[in-house]
Amino acid sequence: MTAAAAPPPTVPFGHPATNRILAGLMGSAVLGGLGQLIGLTVTGLLIEDLLGSPTWIGTGNAAMQIGTALGAWQLSKLMAATGRRTPALTIGYAVGLVGGIVIGFAAKWESFPLLLVGLVLFGMANTANQQARFAAADSAPDSRRAFVVGLVVWSSTIGVIVGPKLSAPAGRALEARGFGEYGGAYIIGGIVFIGAALVCWFTLRPDPLQISRELRPVDPALPAAGPVDIAACLARPAVRVAIGSLVVGQVVMVGIMSTTSVHLRHHGHDTGAIGWVISAHVAGMFAFAPISGWLVGRVGRIPVIAAGQLIMGVSGMYAALARPESHGSMTAALFLLGLGWNANFVAGSALVTEAVTPTERPRIQGLTDTVTFVAAAFAAVGAGFGLNGVGYGPLAVAGAVIALTATVVVMAMRQSATTSLVVAPAA
Repeated sequence: MTAAAAPPPTVPFGHPATNRILAGLMGSAVLGGLGQLIGLTVTGLLIEDLLGSPTWIGTGNAAMQIGTALGAWQLSKLMAATGRRTPALTIGYAVGLVGGIVIGFAAKWESFPLLLVGLVLFGMANTANQQARFAAADSAPDSRRAFVVGLVVWSSTIGVIVGPKLSAPAGRALEARGFGEYGGAYIIGGIVFIGAALVCWFTLRPDPLQISRELRPVDPALPAAGPVDIAACLARPAVRVAIGSLVVGQVVMVGIMSTTSVHLRHHGHDTGAIGWVISAHVAGMFAFAPISGWLVGRVGRIPVIAAGQLIMGVSGMYAALARPESHGSMTAALFLLGLGWNANFVAGSALVTEAVTPTERPRIQGLTDTVTFVAAAFAAVGAGFGLNGVGYGPLAVAGAVIALTATVVVMAMRQSATTSLVVAPAA
C-alpha cells in the first residue's frame, strides 16, 4: 500500500541536530569498522593455528555473525521498548570490547571454546555498526534516506581499509604480555570500540528515532503504535525482496571472503599481502556507498539490488578462475565482490526501511539483520568445510550461482515489490 503524501518535515535536512547526528554516526562507523577489521583479518589464521586444520576456520566468522544476529534481535527490542537508538548502539560497542578481551585470553590459553564465546560477543559490536545506517535513515527526510545510508556505510571505509594493515602491529603490541599476535589484535580492536561508543553517546542528541517522529508525523491511515504483526510485514513483497537480497549478499560475501585469507596463505602469501587483498575487498564494500545511494535515488531500489547481485556473481566466477599465486587477480576479484555487496546492501537497507511503517521499523530492521547474519553464520561454517572438501574454486562458483539466481528472482519481483511500499520513495 502507498501512503498519502507526507506533510512537510518540521526538522529539515541540514538542521544542526541532524548534522550532528549524521557526523556522530559517521565517526562511530569509522571507529567501529577499524576495531572490527583489526581483529577480523586474523580470525581464520587464529583458528587454524589453534586447531591445526583449516576445516573449522569458518566457525570463527560464524560465531561473529551469530553475535551480530543476537545483538540485532535484542537491541531492536530495546529500541522498540524505549523509542531510542542511542543506548542500543552504545551497548553494542561496549559488549564488543568485552569480546575482544575474551578472545585475547582465549588465544593466550589456547582455548577454542572460549574463543567462540569471545567472537560472539565481538560480533555484537558489528550490530551497532549495522544499526547505525538505520539511525541515519531515521534522521533524514524520505528523499535523502538512501543518500545518508550511503554516507554512513561509506564512512566505514577509513576504518575497514586501515584495519587489516594495523592488525599485525596491533597484535605485536601485546605479544610481550603473552597474548600473541592474533589475540592481541582483538584486544586492541575491542579498545577501539569504546571510542565508537563514546561518540554515539555524546553526539546522538536528540535520539534519531525522536528526529524520525518529527520528520514523519503519524499518518492516521497507518496502524497506531502497538505490537508489531511480523507475519503481516513479511507478507509484503517489498519486505521479502529486501530481506532476501540482504541475506543473499551477506551469504555470498561471507562464504567467499572468510576463506580467502587461508586460501592465500596456502599459496605462499604472507600476512601483509593478505591484508592488502582484504583491504581492497573492504574498500569495495564501503568506499562507493555514496554512489550506490545516489544510484538508488536515480534508478530505483530494485535495479541497484539486481546490479549488485550481478557483480557479486561475476566476482565469484573471477575468484574461482584466478590463479591464487596472482596477487593482482585475487585483489581484483575480492574488490568486485565488495563492490557488488555494497550496491546490494545500500539499496536493500533503503528498501526494507520504506517497506514498513515507523512503528514497525525497529522490529523489522532488527529481524532483517538477525535473519541476515544467522544465514551468514551457516555460510561461514559451510565455507570452511567447502574449502577443505572441494577447494576454493568450487566454493566461489557456488557463491556466484547463488548471486546470479537471486538477480533473476529480484527482477521478476520488481513490480510487486515497488507497489507494496508503505513509504513511496522519492526518485
